[in-house]
Amino acid sequence: MTDKLVDLIGIGNLLESLVTEDVITCEERDQIMAKIAKENGIAEHEYKSPHIAGYGMSKRGVLERVVRRKSPIPHDKTQDESYISLTEIARAHSEDAPGYVIQRWLRSENTLAFLNLWEKENNPDYRDDGYIELLEKKKTASFTLTPKLWIEQTKAVGIVSKQGKSGGTFAHPMIACEFASWIAPEFKMLLLKLSLDRTKLS
Repeated sequence: MTDKLVDLIGIGNLLESLVTEDVITCEERDQIMAKIAKENGIAEHEYKSPHIAGYGMSKRGVLERVVRRKSPIPHDKTQDESYISLTEIARAHSEDAPGYVIQRWLRSENTLAFLNLWEKENNPDYRDDGYIELLEKKKTASFTLTPKLWIEQTKAVGIVSKQGKSGGTFAHPMIACEFASWIAPEFKMLLLKLSLDRTKLS
């Protein structure tokens, strides 16, 4: 399985979340995946399988697969099973150091501004002052912002850092879409086309 195919799996998971929320249809999901696969030189037999990234699966099938995962935002900081692994998406671009890719994403002020807005809308325990403190610390060249530090300083719930064998950094589907858009320009382009004119997917 190629690195690009692993990346497509992460994108397929994100699109699956959009299908369950009626943002896109199953047909549009397949169109997006086919375009990304074609632009990255992924053969049809590699991605045209529900077992790979949900391609061709009906909405009923998608709902049956995710119904057990649906739960409220985990304010108790336990990992919501509907959260998507940023580590797996990042690994497709840096197999040896996916954590570093995520840290690079967190260094962007646009990323932090997006996370700040998401937490304000979804997390009543969010510490806005912690966000401001981190912005100040980030001005120091030697400062490294990790997911764990972001969570500790702001009491964030949109990102979850988990240790152990199946650990890594996980995020709410909306935040995962933002991360995937940063790491894969083709995914961002297709999302923008979808929001502006769905006929451009064909």
